[in-house]
Parts: sequence; structure tokens; C-alpha cells
Amino acid sequence: MKDIHIIIDDIKIIYTVAAIFLTLLLVLIISLFRSHKFKKENSRLNSENIRLLEDNKTIKEVETMKSEFITTVAHQIRTPLTRIKWAIQTVLNGETGKITAEQKDILTTGYEANEKMVDIVNNLTESAKTEATYFGYNFQDLFLEPVVAKAVNDFTPVANHKKITLEFLTSQKNLPAMRMDPEKISLAIGNLLDNALSYTPENGKITVLLENFGDCARVSVKDTGIGIPQDSIDKLFTRFFRAKNAVSVKTEGSGLGLYIVKNIIMMHGGEVWAESKEGEGTTFFFTIPFLGESPGRNIEEFVKEI
Repeated sequence: MKDIHIIIDDIKIIYTVAAIFLTLLLVLIISLFRSHKFKKENSRLNSENIRLLEDNKTIKEVETMKSEFITTVAHQIRTPLTRIKWAIQTVLNGETGKITAEQKDILTTGYEANEKMVDIVNNLTESAKTEATYFGYNFQDLFLEPVVAKAVNDFTPVANHKKITLEFLTSQKNLPAMRMDPEKISLAIGNLLDNALSYTPENGKITVLLENFGDCARVSVKDTGIGIPQDSIDKLFTRFFRAKNAVSVKTEGSGLGLYIVKNIIMMHGGEVWAESKEGEGTTFFFTIPFLGESPGRNIEEFVKEI
């Protein structure tokens, strides 16, 4: 009887050992399976990462080629336009002989049309320079207030001539410095001011406000102009777009000014948007991070645009 109990105990031990062995074997098999799956997934992610890097490189190469193409074409167009300007100006100045009033009117119309073409070419060139690449940017650690103040000061004579009040306000002195390209930021502010002056009637008002906006500075350009239809606000910063009421007020225009503003601000890691009500004026806003935040365009957003 005692032997039977010993045999039963031995069998229990054997079963226990076998169960432990099978459990360990199962754990080992699962671990090996997971390890293989992990390596396979890791390999897939590495391949995907390499593909994304190659795609990103291709995008940058295409972007550079496009910018170089636009710049080259713009240069080729600008040269004959400059010669046309010189030729018309020479005749208008009477250097080739006296001209009649009628001839002067015709030549003046041609001269103005030529100047508009030069502006369009310049805008195309600037657009190519500001699109999605750091090429052509000169980032420096600077304070924004002097840059904004100078831009407003540069447009003050134009505002005075149009009998429009132009003022610059700042809600806080000595805002922190930021990493920016002062020339490009001046261009962005200049485009917003030019836009406001173009669509604000005589005796109107334009207010430029610089303020602290959390971890960044915010600049706003508010006017008392014609405003923007609600269905056009989302399209404002797209290339060549102009709202219908803007076209009726100012027939000429490239539709690139706000597009350039958007590219510049995005390259500084900021945001740009507009708030408006038709017939009551418009306010454009843009932000730039304070020093410490890396400027740069979000690649996902750029890829979506492509």
C-alpha cells in the first residue's frame, strides 16, 4: 500500500515537472514568435523610414528645381521688360523729340502696364524664394518690435497720401527675442500693409498691433476696408486667389501677396489667419515663436499641399 502511495506521489511530481516544462516551452515559443514578429515589424518600419526619407529628398529636389525654374524664367522676362521700360521712359522724357498729348497718354498706359508686369514677375520670384525651403533665409536672433515699427514707418507716406490713418501699437514693451529673417518678416508685414491700404477707403484707419501671445508674439493688421466674403476667407492664402469684391475695387493684382505671407510665417514656425466681415474691415494675424522654439515648416502640411 505504501509503495502505491509512493508511485502516486512520483506520478504527481512527474506531471508537475511536465507541466512546468510545457509552460516554459510555451513561453519560449511565444517569446520566439513575438521576437520574430518584432524584428519583422522593425524591419518594415526601417524600410518605411528609408522610403519616407527618400520621398522627402525627392520633394526637396523637385521643390528646388521648381524654384530655380521660376527664378530663371522670371529673370529672362525681367530683362526685356526693363528694356521696354527704358525705351518708353526715354520717349516720355522727350529725349527722342517732342510728342503730342495723345501719344503721351498712350505711352503712359504702356509704361504703367509694363510696371505691373514687373511687379508680377517680382512676386513670382519672391514666391519661389519663400516656398517650403530654408534656401534664401537668413535667420537671426532679434527682437520683432523694431522690424514691425520700420515696416509701418515705410508705409506711412503712402497712408498719408491716401488720407488713411496708420498707427502702430504694442501691448508690451521688451518682448523676448525670436529667431527670424528680418528681411522676410518685413516683406510679410509689407504685403499685409499694402493689402490693407489697397482696400481701405479714404479717411479709413489701419492699426498694427504687436502683443505677447503665450509662447510667441502675435502681430495683427486691422483695417476699416471693404472686408472679405465669408466664403473667400479659407482661400485667401492660396496662390493667385483674389476675392470677387477685391477684384472689383482693384482690378490689377497677382494674388500672390498673401500666399507669400503664409510661406514666410510657416517657415518661421508660426501661423497666419484672417478674421473679416464684408463691408466692415479685416484683421490679419500672424504669430512667431519666441527664441527657443525651432522655426520650420511642418512637413506633413507641405506634403498635403503637394
